[in-house]
Amino acid sequence: MYSLIRTLLFKIDPEKAHHFSFGAIRLFEILGLTRIIRALWVPRDRALRKEVMGIAFDSPVGLAAGFDKNALLYNAFSDFGFGFVEIGTVTPKAQPGNPKKRLFRLKGDRALIN
Repeated sequence: MYSLIRTLLFKIDPEKAHHFSFGAIRLFEILGLTRIIRALWVPRDRALRKEVMGIAFDSPVGLAAGFDKNALLYNAFSDFGFGFVEIGTVTPKAQPGNPKKRLFRLKGDRALIN
C-alpha cells in the first residue's frame, strides 16, 4: 500500500502532495480511522521503546517540524507510529512564510527538502 500511495504522491507537485496528505490525515482522524491504522500497521515492539532524559518514547522515529506548522494534527501522528513530533515553526504572530516553490524532491535519494 505504501508504494502505491508514494508513487501517486510523487506524480503531483510536492506542495499539493503535502496539502493532500495533511487533509487525508485530518479526515482519518475525524472519522476515527487513525486508531485502525495504528492497530493494523504500527509495530508494537518493545525494542523500539526509548527513554531519553526521563521521557519515554514508544518509537525512536519522529516527525520533523514543517509538516504540521499549526499543531492541528499532533495527536494523530502517534497513530501512524511516530514516537515524537516537532511542531512549528511557532511564532508569537502569524508569518507569511517563504515564497513558493518551497518543497523540492530529490528523486534519486527518495527525499524531500522543505
